Amino acid sequence: MPKTYPISLVLAGKSVLVVGGGEVAARKVKGLLDCEARVTIVSPRLTSELEELCLQGECFWLQRAYDKPDLKGAELVFVCTNDEAVNTRISAEAAEQRLPVNVADQPDLCSFYLPSVVRRDNLTISVSTSGGSPLSAKLIRKDLESFACKEIEEYLTLMQSWRQKVILTLLPAKRKLFWTRVEEEHVYELMKQGNTRQAQAILEQIYNDLETDN
Repeated sequence: MPKTYPISLVLAGKSVLVVGGGEVAARKVKGLLDCEARVTIVSPRLTSELEELCLQGECFWLQRAYDKPDLKGAELVFVCTNDEAVNTRISAEAAEQRLPVNVADQPDLCSFYLPSVVRRDNLTISVSTSGGSPLSAKLIRKDLESFACKEIEEYLTLMQSWRQKVILTLLPAKRKLFWTRVEEEHVYELMKQGNTRQAQAILEQIYNDLETDN
């Protein structure tokens, strides 16, 4: 398999085309809606779950077979049909228009692969085998779920709350020093141990020291 370059896409407000209306398509659509994408589904039939999402206005349904003009306006394409000829055609037509395309269970037709993901608020851990073994990625993800504990979520929330303040109030050189000091003072380890107050006090002290000398 070719090497892949991992990225995290911002899909809020982006138009995504999903071809197919079965259980696989339903999983893709739910993940896309979680990321606030604007989803259009092309399929003669839908699962009851997808039908309900369309009735609620969460996504748009074109109740028919796929046609090439459906690609117009899309920024990302997911193909979830059981027809290999259709899958091959959509993959080729998406490539012609330089659209990223993922075809379920056919890595040779994909221009990107979907990792197995652990989400905990602001923490996202993804595991990819570059399309080689999705099942293995899921098994590894399960091992990582125990790592993504409540204390780490709290640490990330705390860091996010400080990041904007540091950007807005400290000079660039001091910003880098702030985060270096955070690492040196083992704030991450303190949060993992549940010592939130001590971690917060250290952050405030680091910031006050740098702000005074700003």
